[in-house]
Amino acid sequence: MLKQFLFGSSIKEPIFLKDFKDDNTQLKDLENLIKQVKTSKVNQIKTDYYLLKYGIEGEKNIRYELNNSFLPILVLHDIRLEDGEHSAQMDYIILNPYFIMILETKRLTGDIYINESGDFIRNFKTKSGKIYKKEGIFSPISQNERHVRILSKILKKHNLVNNFPILSCVTIANPKSIVTKTKAPKQIKSGIIKYDQLTNHLSKTIDTYKKKNAFDMPDKKLYSIADFLKENNKPVKIDYNSKYALTKEDFVENVPNNNSLNSSPLNEDLNFKSSNLEIKEPTVKIIIEDFCSPKEIKNKKINIETLRNKLKNYRLQKSKEEKVAAFYIFNNKTLEAILNALPKTKDELLKIQGLGPIKVEKYGQAILDILK
Repeated sequence: MLKQFLFGSSIKEPIFLKDFKDDNTQLKDLENLIKQVKTSKVNQIKTDYYLLKYGIEGEKNIRYELNNSFLPILVLHDIRLEDGEHSAQMDYIILNPYFIMILETKRLTGDIYINESGDFIRNFKTKSGKIYKKEGIFSPISQNERHVRILSKILKKHNLVNNFPILSCVTIANPKSIVTKTKAPKQIKSGIIKYDQLTNHLSKTIDTYKKKNAFDMPDKKLYSIADFLKENNKPVKIDYNSKYALTKEDFVENVPNNNSLNSSPLNEDLNFKSSNLEIKEPTVKIIIEDFCSPKEIKNKKINIETLRNKLKNYRLQKSKEEKVAAFYIFNNKTLEAILNALPKTKDELLKIQGLGPIKVEKYGQAILDILK
């Protein structure tokens, strides 16, 4: 790198300073766990395995497009930064003399429609083209804009940038997905693209900012920012026993259980093929979780499905207010743990995995009110 600076060579093509790797440690960890866990908890682990594998395939598509763009850019894959209680997991960070861009990769299934209010709606269709399911999804635009704010704050705090542009781009990495955004607000319309449009989008954006003549960051500065991002990358250390509430009994083979990767617990939300998996649409959900015993439901006269919908609606409302993904409020596993425990106090909420003191303080009373 020092040689590049001394001889003043410029960046002429994509340079991957932190490259995409097929050999994913977390994927291996989950695969090993699937082979070891003997109880029904393996279903959730398998779901996470295939979700992760599916996402990695999308990031691989983006890597191919970037590598073949022939654009003068520095690329970092999979960077996670922390700033106090805030964190940002970024799929790709692109650096060039005129701006920094965060690429959020989404390999969504189904056709995506964005209405005039900026709401994302996903349509699932049969092979004949008939829509059999519609659902609203959290805006990936909002999620990535949050990443932009965190990255900007961190770089400014360390005097690495001042008013240098940090841009957002969401890439849909599923070649079968159709994105309809004709009625979407202008900001959203320009902020989400199919992955095969990435080179053209980057090229046009570079030309636009280059013509403005507002910024022309030297290579040395770009490399110093990239080095800072690599040095401050903080991958998540996952405690799988805690995440899946695993005990010694879960590793004892006392009941018949299919823990083969050839059988996926995924539902219709994932419709893709791999060497071990083929899911055809429409598919029936086969994940079955124990929420409350029949005795509890009868004695307390609780409609679990109603409570679940109320908690989901509250989670969605708070996520929109705070402009974060819904799972940042609490994820599905925590939601089901709440339904299983039916806590009555904040102290009981603190015992639920995924609800720490900060979240209980922010959301605890509202959750308890829903459960009354």
